[in-house]
Amino acid sequence: MSKPEFVYVIHIEAPRARVWEALTTGEQTVLFWTRYVQSQWSVGARVEFLREDRKTLSHDGVVLEIDPPRRLVMTFDVSPEGFAEPASRVTYELKEAKAGTQLKVIHEGFPPGSKVLLSISEGWPAILSSMKTYLETGRPMGAACSA
Repeated sequence: MSKPEFVYVIHIEAPRARVWEALTTGEQTVLFWTRYVQSQWSVGARVEFLREDRKTLSHDGVVLEIDPPRRLVMTFDVSPEGFAEPASRVTYELKEAKAGTQLKVIHEGFPPGSKVLLSISEGWPAILSSMKTYLETGRPMGAACSA
């Protein structure tokens, strides 16, 4: 098995159910990501990430696997943003930790020379840091992340 191209682990001082809710509830994602996420959250369901106007699609995907509040696997297609690359794959793994939740994001399936990989390598740390701050303090880090 090949090594994933991007893995990021962050520890959040919040219960796993609360972290799951933040990842899957548009009213919360829009606060720390400036993207409103919506889905039926079942295998095969479409996942849409809308801009703050809740009308313009930023990126989307399809739920491949879901085990709330432990694991979510979905495709990640940023072609609406102008990237001419096939969809990649994102896995969220949430584990209970001593002081809250360990969230691991694995993003893989990029073609050689991927511009999406370069973009998400800066985007995920900013988004997840903002989510952590939001969950621990009640407000996102500075201005919400638009990555």
